[in-house]
Amino acid sequence: MFAVGASHRWDRFARPAIAALAGITAILCGLGAWQQLAPLNAPTIFPFSETYYVKAAHAQDPAAIIAYADKAIAVAPARAENWVLLAYAYQKADHRLSPRALSALRQSYVVSALSNDAHDFRLGEVFANWPVMPDDIRGQAITEARMYVDQPKGQALLSHLQATVPDLSARLTLGMIQFEFHRKIGMAQ
Repeated sequence: MFAVGASHRWDRFARPAIAALAGITAILCGLGAWQQLAPLNAPTIFPFSETYYVKAAHAQDPAAIIAYADKAIAVAPARAENWVLLAYAYQKADHRLSPRALSALRQSYVVSALSNDAHDFRLGEVFANWPVMPDDIRGQAITEARMYVDQPKGQALLSHLQATVPDLSARLTLGMIQFEFHRKIGMAQ
């Protein structure tokens, strides 16, 4: 097929091309790692949802938070924490729990009702705004809290929320969820 000695002609081109591709891959991996490790300082080269999320969480201007949250959602629409961040941004921009904030919060439950990455932020938002929260979102938050209380991190969060949320009915709801959990644990022993 190939004449003896012909393979060395390809070696002249293949080896430098492979080395160049390896070098480019290493540079891109390094830039991606830098962006993941220092999202506030590194240039946004790759559309990582986490980069936009961190930038949104550190932004002060509601319009900037909304823009970064929108970018995070465009990259990863199935991540509930991105939708909770957008709800928070809308609430901050509108100075109230507006229809668009509620819509984003509902969407966070649609994409992932039990997201480990969204529990803390979402439950914090729902219980902090308990008096004005619609019944459908309250019900979803109660279900989420009942599932999350089984984890030590969830127990700590619910205890913290119970101690810090201003609304009495929210504190009572959180207390009942914890009571039910401890009662279930006690019955199992």
